Amino acid sequence: MGGYRLGRSAVALLMLALLQACNGIPVSHDYALDYDFSSVTSYAWLPAPAVVDPAYDALMHQRYREAIEAQLQGRGLRKVDAAQAAVLLSYHVGAVDKARIESVGGWYSHFGYYPCYHCEFRPGFGHMHFHDSDLWIREYTEDRVLIDMVEPGSRRLLWRGSARRVQPALADPVARRAYIEETVGSILQQFPPGRAVQ
Repeated sequence: MGGYRLGRSAVALLMLALLQACNGIPVSHDYALDYDFSSVTSYAWLPAPAVVDPAYDALMHQRYREAIEAQLQGRGLRKVDAAQAAVLLSYHVGAVDKARIESVGGWYSHFGYYPCYHCEFRPGFGHMHFHDSDLWIREYTEDRVLIDMVEPGSRRLLWRGSARRVQPALADPVARRAYIEETVGSILQQFPPGRAVQ
C-alpha cells in the first residue's frame, strides 16, 4: 500500500513540474513604496469572516494557509498574535470558467471533408478543393489566487501578490497540495520586495 502512495505522489509532482515548465505561472505584485519591508519579521492572520460560503472547502483552505505560512517562515518571519504582528495576512481564491476558441486548418472537397492534398491530379476530382479552418472550443477553469498583507491598526494595504493559472485535473489530495504549494511559492517568490529570485 505504501508503494502505491509513493507512486501516485511521484506522478502528481511530475505532472505539476511539466505544467510549470510548459506554461509558467503568470504572477503580478504591487506594494507600498514608502514602507520599509525589512521591518517585517512577524505575521498574523486577519480574522476569518463570520459567514462562510456554502461552497467553502475547509481542506483547501488549510492547505493554502499552510503553504503561505511555510513560505513566510522560510524567510524568517514568525507567527505571533495579531496584537504583536508586523503585518496581517489575508488570501482570496476564485475560479472562473472560461472558453478558448482555436482555429485548426483543414482540407475539404465538393465531395465533403477529405484530407487529400493532391486530389486535383486524380480523375474525377477536378479542382473543387478548398482550405478551410475548423473551430474548436476548449473549456477550462482558471484559478485566481490573491495574497494580501496589511498594516495592523490602519489596515492599509502594504503588499499584494496574485497569480492566474489553468486548473489541471486534481483528483488526488497529494496533487492538490503540490499545486497549491507551487502557486503560493510563485506568488511569494519575490517577497520581500527587492529579494533576489533564486
